[in-house]
Amino acid sequence: MSFYPYTLAILSLLCWPALAHGEERELSGDEIRQYLADKKVVHRQGAANGFEQTFHSSGTTHYQAQGRKAEQGKWSVQADQYCSQWGPFGWSCYDITAQGNFITWISKEGTLYKGRIVDQ
Repeated sequence: MSFYPYTLAILSLLCWPALAHGEERELSGDEIRQYLADKKVVHRQGAANGFEQTFHSSGTTHYQAQGRKAEQGKWSVQADQYCSQWGPFGWSCYDITAQGNFITWISKEGTLYKGRIVDQ
């Protein structure tokens, strides 16, 4: 009696979650828009320094740090980067990677800002 078909079936089931979410990868400009437009991203949920940010397809973004007044800025996609502007300051751009609902902003200095996309 061969156990090969059963072993293959069990291994397939064990690997399914990894296959469903795929590997973290860099997003193109179009993918950044799809990931963020009309979505909310939560950063450090439950932590004292947690915050959330909403991204409206109009290009407006709202940043809400825990226990602080909400701030409004602008966001756009330039080439294959996410860019934002807050107040009188210039635009800052970031590379974006994602895996499933998890998204990471990467600054030009290499600093990572991780978040999770949630329902609004």
